[in-house]
Amino acid sequence: MKTKTRSIFSGDMLPRERWLVLLAFGFLIAVMGGSSRSDIASLPFFRASAVLFAFFALATTRTGTWREIRLPLTLLGLLALWMIAQLVPLPADVWSSLPGRDIIYRMDRLLGHADRWRPISMTPSLTRNSLLALSVPAAALLLSAAIPVEERVRLWWAIWAFAMLSAAFSLFQFVAGARSAFYLYRITNEGALVGLFANRNHQALLLALGILAAGWLITQEFLRKHSRPVVVPALSGSILILILLILTIGSRQGLICGLLALTVIFGAIRWGSGQRAKAVGRRTAGAMPARPLVRVAVIVLPFVVIGGLIALFYWSDRSNAIVRLIDGDGDAAADMRFAAFGTVLGLLKSQWVLGGGFGSFSKLFQTVEPDALLLPSYFNQAHNDWLQLPIEGGLPGVLIALAGLVWLAVTLVGAVFGRGRVTTPVKVEAMLLGAAFACLAICSFVDYPLRVPSLEMVAAFLVVLSVKCRTRSAGIDEAAKPAS
Repeated sequence: MKTKTRSIFSGDMLPRERWLVLLAFGFLIAVMGGSSRSDIASLPFFRASAVLFAFFALATTRTGTWREIRLPLTLLGLLALWMIAQLVPLPADVWSSLPGRDIIYRMDRLLGHADRWRPISMTPSLTRNSLLALSVPAAALLLSAAIPVEERVRLWWAIWAFAMLSAAFSLFQFVAGARSAFYLYRITNEGALVGLFANRNHQALLLALGILAAGWLITQEFLRKHSRPVVVPALSGSILILILLILTIGSRQGLICGLLALTVIFGAIRWGSGQRAKAVGRRTAGAMPARPLVRVAVIVLPFVVIGGLIALFYWSDRSNAIVRLIDGDGDAAADMRFAAFGTVLGLLKSQWVLGGGFGSFSKLFQTVEPDALLLPSYFNQAHNDWLQLPIEGGLPGVLIALAGLVWLAVTLVGAVFGRGRVTTPVKVEAMLLGAAFACLAICSFVDYPLRVPSLEMVAAFLVVLSVKCRTRSAGIDEAAKPAS
């Protein structure tokens, strides 16, 4: 009798094997993809690896799996096509009629190249870089979509593990000091606890998402029939560590997101503990009910602890998120963003139709930069992706983004009001996912989190979680459907 063997390319990999592949991909991107710059040394390696992981996912997953993420993949494809279109050379007379191109066209005429064809993108090399950057979210979508819907909690574990790994790295930075080997990027917030990132705001955002993940995992633990006594205390301790780090880092947007995350998980955990109490009460009928004073203490204690931490940090002598949020600290970068806001709006008015090309903001800004903003440092991003997207991507880029936002809203609402019998855990999970996307949206008003590869990966995980949450809500397993 011959032993049956199983090929990894037959589309029947075990969930554990898929999880290990996803874990390897996540660790690689988490360690190497913490900066948005186009000149970091690890860029070619982890992008090439992302392409290989994407092809692996395509080769080892049944076609029906892609149905549930077909719209995100389609929008990602449309974004790639628009980037390619921005790289197609246009005749000189057409190109010169586009906004902001007249100066370059006049230079071409003086140099005797008036008939030179140019693409829409003002910086073709940086637009090609943006096109290649899509390999990371594409691979993350394909790999995470292959995780079965009933195993989706592992994606929450992955987000929490990423946050804790970055938190641990920041503690090493605290011990070793600035300019130590634990700062992975040459251009970074020196002295700040940036963890696996180059920017403290991105670190603080990840920690806030880690708080949301830990809150949902605690809630899930309360709903288990057989509880694991170590899990809830460990996750609770991690929440305290994460909020302490957010307070220490000095990121104001991270503090806002952290407080939002704490508020949301408080409701989720309180509901989950109530469900556990009911289950225990049914198993131990006739037991003494919990005293009202104890119930009040459980509700009030988290607010007392958080309030005490905020007061402690505010009255300390160190610069931290509380002090920067309430008093300000003469942040030169924030002052420059405020001073440059009018110039950024001017760019928006001139480039909103077709855009100046993805990745072109810093070069476009230099063409209109007023003398008052000429400094040794340069304005590399608009620090507001809601404005930078139309500047670089124009109306087509905005329409693609709007389609994604509408789809995401419909997906989360559908998870709460599904066609099937929607359970309360699904509703709670959908609300936590909504809070996670709200954190990304808030940070995008003052920064550029979705231009960082590792945060793009996390966002892709959240998108897949939203899809699988709605699939569970509707009682439909899309992956089980036969491929057409």
